Amino acid sequence: MGEGSLLGRRAILERFTFALPLLTIFVFLIQYAIARSLHPQPFTNLNMINPMVGSFFVNVIAALTYREFRRIPGTRRFAFILPSYIAPVLILFAALLGLRLGYNNYVLLAGIGTGIAFMYFISAVQRPTSGRKIYCVPGEKTKELSAELGVLNTQMLHSPDELMLCGDGAVVADLRQNLGSEWERGIAHAVINGVPVYNVKQLRESLTGRVQIETLSENSFGALVPSLSYLLLKRAIDLVLSLVGLVVLAIPMLIISLAIRVTSPGPALYRHRRVGFRGCEFETIKFRTMYSRVQDDGDVESQKTRANDTRITPVGRFLRKTRLDELPQLINVVRGEMSLIGPRPEALALSRWYDDHLDFYEYRHVVRPGITGWAQVNQGHVTELEDVYLKLQYDFYYIKNVSGWLDLLIALRTLGVMVSFHGAR
Repeated sequence: MGEGSLLGRRAILERFTFALPLLTIFVFLIQYAIARSLHPQPFTNLNMINPMVGSFFVNVIAALTYREFRRIPGTRRFAFILPSYIAPVLILFAALLGLRLGYNNYVLLAGIGTGIAFMYFISAVQRPTSGRKIYCVPGEKTKELSAELGVLNTQMLHSPDELMLCGDGAVVADLRQNLGSEWERGIAHAVINGVPVYNVKQLRESLTGRVQIETLSENSFGALVPSLSYLLLKRAIDLVLSLVGLVVLAIPMLIISLAIRVTSPGPALYRHRRVGFRGCEFETIKFRTMYSRVQDDGDVESQKTRANDTRITPVGRFLRKTRLDELPQLINVVRGEMSLIGPRPEALALSRWYDDHLDFYEYRHVVRPGITGWAQVNQGHVTELEDVYLKLQYDFYYIKNVSGWLDLLIALRTLGVMVSFHGAR
């Protein structure tokens, strides 16, 4: 089998409009075979029909969810298949049990298990982004991209005639610069003939999950303000989940408070002034993780947490690693000062320092700060200017692309961060 034939078949498998029907048909055939072995006429028995219909919806919803996850930078091919199934499976079991619908365990497990296995198979045969050839139209921005993303298979083009030979990959160009009439005609001709051409700005964002800070970056609707309709829905979700969280976690939070009081003198809770939504100051509430001391909110250095910081208590070090010290901030979310997900709020002194040294830093306050965020799951805790500049690029990406899918992905990755202790100090 030739390489071109293999790539062609893989390209077909990458099309969602092909993979989803194939998934549902394959699962149905497996379920029908099992149901037929258990009952001579499975379509007349609700115990066979209910799990077949239920697993159909589970697989479709999970596949749609996984597709949206895959569109977001930093998502590995296999890591989010099982998380995509969690919600629809729970909903299905709630419906079956709540409505007291009959179902056969073998048919139900076959439908869900086969769907998951099929998703892993499709993801395995799809070509990863890093394996695709990226052809760069000469320019300062494309050279920077090629250098920055050295792990990718990139090649610099030398003449417009080579554009027609790029069908096995994608072409990237800085469409904002004056490329010259020959290159522009060549790009137009390549697009007409099916060669994908991307602007270097969008490609960098899609591969890195960061927005370059040259100017304030508009969203897909050309506006600087994020989607107001989603932000209203996000606020409602924040309020409901935070109130439920405070009730469910009341006893664990009480145990943590007692552990802090017993192991070190001082209060269990720590209050600190931060800069939040629209630049307004507010007081965050966290579990105290350091030995009690007089706080100087104007001292930049005292606001930074260093690796192996001696001010941190033994209990506090565990709370920081697991991010459990953030739980009292659910109160801040209920009060409307924070969101569950968004850019992390900075201390007053640090925020002023960053604002003096980093362009457009204040723009991150256009959304409510979060308990966790896109920068936290990608980068972890940082305080130095060079690292904060990178963090700001992650924050701007989140502001530009804020959506329910991105928030759900951040929530899932936050669980992984809590288990792995990534980026904790």
